[in-house]
Amino acid sequence: MHTPYDIFISYRRTTGAQYARIIQLMLAQRGYKVFLDYDELKDGVFGKRIKAAINEAPVFILMLSKGALERCSQEGDWVREEILLAMQEGKKIIPINPDKTFDGIHTDVPQEIKGIACDIQHSEIDFGQALGVTVDLMIRERLASCIGKREVSKYKDEDYDTAQATLRRIDKRNRFVRRLAVAVSIMIVAMALVSCFMFWQHHKDKEVVEAEAASLNALRSELEKKHAGYCLQLSPHLSREQMNTIDTLLMQMREVKKDTLWMSQFEFTIGQWHGLLGGKYNSTASQMPITNVAYDEINYVLLDSLRNMTGIEFTLPSVDEWQYAAHGGVNNETTMYVGSNDVNRVAWYKNNSSNRKHAINDIVDKEPNTLDLFAMSGNVSELCNTPYPHQNGDNIQWTICGGNYRSAASEVTVFSTAPIGVDEENDAVGFRLVIRKE
Repeated sequence: MHTPYDIFISYRRTTGAQYARIIQLMLAQRGYKVFLDYDELKDGVFGKRIKAAINEAPVFILMLSKGALERCSQEGDWVREEILLAMQEGKKIIPINPDKTFDGIHTDVPQEIKGIACDIQHSEIDFGQALGVTVDLMIRERLASCIGKREVSKYKDEDYDTAQATLRRIDKRNRFVRRLAVAVSIMIVAMALVSCFMFWQHHKDKEVVEAEAASLNALRSELEKKHAGYCLQLSPHLSREQMNTIDTLLMQMREVKKDTLWMSQFEFTIGQWHGLLGGKYNSTASQMPITNVAYDEINYVLLDSLRNMTGIEFTLPSVDEWQYAAHGGVNNETTMYVGSNDVNRVAWYKNNSSNRKHAINDIVDKEPNTLDLFAMSGNVSELCNTPYPHQNGDNIQWTICGGNYRSAASEVTVFSTAPIGVDEENDAVGFRLVIRKE
């Protein structure tokens, strides 16, 4: 994918090419993406790629070498066209006088270029002193405010007089070549180090991935043996959290009818829902029953996913199955509430719930029925896979059983039922799952 340019450098080929390339290299080393045309411009044709690069880059650097503007009076001159386009696009124009040879503005230069040049001549940056330091100054004072996304190199207070005297004794061309060679060498070494690091990191990551895959395969095999009675066949694409959630869910199953029907000991929790389907949630609420989920979401999101993950026929209970389990199955309990005739021993309801749902660690403070099923009376009403006997018009309604934390004692009995719409979400309605085997 193409990354837009940060800076466009305009220069006169006959006098400014060597300086332009050095500036490009130094800016690139500091993290900027710089466009500098080397050979695509031919016979004075102003190419589409040049226009596109000027349009992309917020900063336009103009190399004011000797004679840089002398042909700007001629239509079709590429430096002229670049400057005019940069002005038209409102770019930040920064002039650079690399060797103090700029010989001013000729009288026949177009007025708009003459005007912008006059306005910016006072801000020329002198590259005749210490080139690298001055680039950092330019970045700090001019580029950072325009682009703002690169970390500017730390400025060091150099002895400019000493640097200038030294530079006078060194041939400029050799100096640039030497610095370019050093810079290229540094870049080659850096690229080699990065390549070595990436090679090492790749193999390290590969080892971690392979170790995790082996661990997940071992866990999958262990759980399939542990729950072989349910014919568990785990999908090979499950995460550790999903497999642990399935393990917990199966361990909570209690046999209701011998070898054919099992029911969850507790209402389905927030932690189990998100452990299987993902998504963010408050981990402190993981043991709370999940509510505010509609019938279709349970059937076509949770249960379809759970069957694909496990190969097991998880489903909502029918009302008959729910009441059979509430009565203790073959034990045929005759209590008014699920597990007792004393509502306070088995249920969280209106008189003792403090008007809130309760988590598993509170639910186990109450007594289960003879099948070891908790809180079928009260806490949250439980959705069943049976249409409500008395339908309200054309809107399908399903049956909920057992009452909830807002219900009176008379509404949390073994036989307590109520309707709920197919799309309805309710804070006091949850569910528990059953497994059927034909």
